[in-house]
Parts: sequence; structure tokens; C-alpha cells
Amino acid sequence: MAEAIIIDLYDTLTDEADNDRNALALVRQVVATAGQRVTEQAFAQAEEFAIQSFAPNMYDAMIFKLVNRDTTLALRCISAFKKNNPRSVKVRPEAKEILKICNERKWKVALAHAPDKDETEALRKAGLLDMFDVKGPPAALKIGLPDVRVLEILLGQLAVRPGDCVMLGNRIDNDIRPANMLRITTVQLQVGIHGKRQFPRDLKDVPAYEAPTLAALMNVLPTVV
Repeated sequence: MAEAIIIDLYDTLTDEADNDRNALALVRQVVATAGQRVTEQAFAQAEEFAIQSFAPNMYDAMIFKLVNRDTTLALRCISAFKKNNPRSVKVRPEAKEILKICNERKWKVALAHAPDKDETEALRKAGLLDMFDVKGPPAALKIGLPDVRVLEILLGQLAVRPGDCVMLGNRIDNDIRPANMLRITTVQLQVGIHGKRQFPRDLKDVPAYEAPTLAALMNVLPTVV
């Protein structure tokens, strides 16, 4: 029986649609500014490549492909992208309901990563920050998903065994596969770029539960065992 849940913040508790839209536009801009012509077809192929290859950073992978794998040019474009891609934090209206369901099930709740200053403030303003028992692994460790050590650390902080824990997130590569490897029960929220467009490569990528929408997730969470 589940006693705890680990939740990936991005696209689950936050709405990343605006950030993704702005980032895609910026990818196109920095590559074009570097003198690389970008057709609609090439851009679409680069986006699909980044998603389906399970690239840790989708936008870095897109840039690398769009500059025809020119390492020097890619590094220059990636640097320009990072300097000009501020991320806004938009907490989903449904986030509080997700956490309420977890609390009603008497689950201990952990964030999958330590929130930065802006994320912490957004969670506080939304009244969510105090609903987490563990606010991510120690930031000083400088590791993140899909590194399974993140989940092992969080299991220790939650004081639960893998079989008594749930992992909730939208990415197969970052959330579902590493949790499956530890035999944590997995729930995939199929929203956002990755949630809608990543597909399992083998059985280790298949979640135990799927929720195609946030409304569906509200019905799925109470049934997780």
C-alpha cells in the first residue's frame, strides 16, 4: 500500500505552455542569428528528434541538430539561448487539488527536485509550499532526474520503501523509467510537450497508471495502490 508520493514539479504542478512556446521561438532566433537557415520542416524534425530521442535537455538537442551537429556553433547558440531564456513559474490551478488528494490518502509528499527561489515563492503564494513533507533532495548534490540516485535519496528522506511509494510526472525519460527501475509505482500525467509526445520504447518505460488530462488524474490518484 502506498505511503508516499514523489511529484515532478514541471508540467504537473506548473503550467509550462508559455515557457515552452517562448523557448521554441528563442531556439529559432538564436540559430538564425548564428547564420543557420531554419526551414519549417527542419525545425519540426529537430523538435521531434529532441522529444523522441529522450534528450535530457530538449532545446539543447534541437539546437545541436539545427546547426548540423557543428559543436562550436552549437555551444555558442546554446550559450545565447540560456542567457535569454528566463523562465516564469505558473502554478496550475489544479495543483492544490492534486496535493489535497495526496493528503487525504495520508501520503507523505516530496518534490522531485529542490525548488529554486522563484519556484519556492510561487509555491508559497499558491499556498502549496507547506503541503510538502520533503522539498526535494539537497540542492548541494547537484544531481537531478533521471539519475536514480535522486529517487533513492528521496525515498530515504521519506522513510519509505520503493514499493510503498508513487512517482507522478509527465516525462517517460525523467520520471517514469527511473522510478520503474526502482519498482516505484508510476503515474504519468500525459500533458505538456513530453507527456503528449513521448512514447515507451520498452516495458521499463510503461507507467503503471496513465492520466491523459488533469481531470483524469483526479480520478486516477484515489485508485493508486
